[in-house]
Amino acid sequence: MTDGKMSYKRKGSVQIRFEILEFLFFSGKPLLRTHLWRKATDVSYDDFLKHLNYLKDKGFVDETTEGQILLTNEGRKIYTNLRDSLPSLL
Repeated sequence: MTDGKMSYKRKGSVQIRFEILEFLFFSGKPLLRTHLWRKATDVSYDDFLKHLNYLKDKGFVDETTEGQILLTNEGRKIYTNLRDSLPSLL
């Protein structure tokens, strides 16, 4: 903290997407888009939608007709690979 102002690091795209995948992985069930946004991230809703659309385009998550987001098998694999790889990278 300098000059009475708090400084904090902004999260990168990879970290935000990882957190979305992680929340879905451990929830074990489809979640409403707004619930996922509120619980898994601290970004604006517009930014969340950009990341969510990226994950959908890659086939890592899917959305039901009721607006629920679920983790695909490919999403489970990529989350597990990232989770297992990150400690060796840091």
